[in-house]
Amino acid sequence: MPPLMQFLRHLFHRSKPQPVDNGDEVWLLDNVAFRPQPQQQQQQQQPQPQQQTVGRWRAEYVAAFFDDNHVVREKIVAAVADIMQILNIGPDDDVTEKRIEERVAPFVRQIGLHKIVNVQYEGDREVLELGSSGDNGISSTVLDIPLGVQTHPGEVRKMNVVRSQRESPDQHSDTAHLETGKTFFVEDGGWGVISDIDDTIKITEVRDRIKIIRNTFTKEAAPVPGMSDLYKQLHDVLSTQNNPAPFFYLSASPYNLYPFLREFVLKTGFPQGMIILRDMSWMALESFIVSLTYGTQTYKEDRMRKISTWLPKTKWICIGDSTQTDPEAYATFYKELAKAGNEGRVAHIWIHKVVGVNPSAEKDLNAPKRFEKAFKGIDSSVWKVFESASELNAELEALKKEVHPQGQPQPAASTHGGGWWRSWSHREQH
Repeated sequence: MPPLMQFLRHLFHRSKPQPVDNGDEVWLLDNVAFRPQPQQQQQQQQPQPQQQTVGRWRAEYVAAFFDDNHVVREKIVAAVADIMQILNIGPDDDVTEKRIEERVAPFVRQIGLHKIVNVQYEGDREVLELGSSGDNGISSTVLDIPLGVQTHPGEVRKMNVVRSQRESPDQHSDTAHLETGKTFFVEDGGWGVISDIDDTIKITEVRDRIKIIRNTFTKEAAPVPGMSDLYKQLHDVLSTQNNPAPFFYLSASPYNLYPFLREFVLKTGFPQGMIILRDMSWMALESFIVSLTYGTQTYKEDRMRKISTWLPKTKWICIGDSTQTDPEAYATFYKELAKAGNEGRVAHIWIHKVVGVNPSAEKDLNAPKRFEKAFKGIDSSVWKVFESASELNAELEALKKEVHPQGQPQPAASTHGGGWWRSWSHREQH
């Protein structure tokens, strides 16, 4: 259905939410389960179908809904042709053409409005209803984890769209595997990481519009040098035997890029975690580029507040870059927690200074006065600007003593802790 007709249908005929069928596709985004505090029980906005109890696991379930895949084939072909023309890619480059097709498809596939879906955890019979999806085809539902899902902090459980609603193979979708998601179970009170993605851990070059298209749609995703090893070390330093450090990847990219970014995290060896993206579905390349730079500070501040309420005793290390408003957003997060009596909950802020992409813009973006202004009132020992991951080696060594003041041994992988955040192989994800 053309976008205009879909909009008019939505405007004049707000129908009752409909269950998805096997012509639709649903992405279950990986999430984090937490134990809500008593005040969170009172502030819960959505009624729960089961009795709520303090100490019960809870999670925010985010799902993306898409309509029948057959109708978008012509749109995909047209979008691929446009990108190849913009970037002067030859028509005989079949590998690049296939890569573009896979990454463009979620942008042109028709979003599913007012849809609901049933989900079950593996090994449990209770059904969770997610939705309905909003005007952007996204639903966000906070629910208690079913009582039948017996687990411990540090474990991961798979959730699936119920069999009767799964997308049919004849839809030929490259993203149907996302109808299976994962829940990471996290105990409050330890350490965690909130990280940007673009130009922090993945080379995107958001300050150059041609390069951002190349890095997003045509090239193999490449990590920022040294950052994967840094994050692995950071995971090991911050984790304890029974409580692996949670990683939240907070990006201004739209949800259409979830398959691409999730694959990147898995393939490049970063610790697994919850990827949080903007709840908007862009249908044009120009709008996609704007999404990476417009309103990012407000968006990230809002999401960090939410994460902080899930884990109100956890200490955070915030990592971002200089191309957007990460310094300002992290500084606001630090000051808000400090004002609320939680001084030190943002223990460290590390900013990757990106150079050589857009020199004229970088004069201001990387100017010392920019960082001094952003972090005014925050002790200089808290924040650091770096160009190379190796510049944080001293910080890692100091962090070991801060996290393990008694010199405890580093955590080892076990059933309930240690290395499970990155132990699932790429093959297992599919």
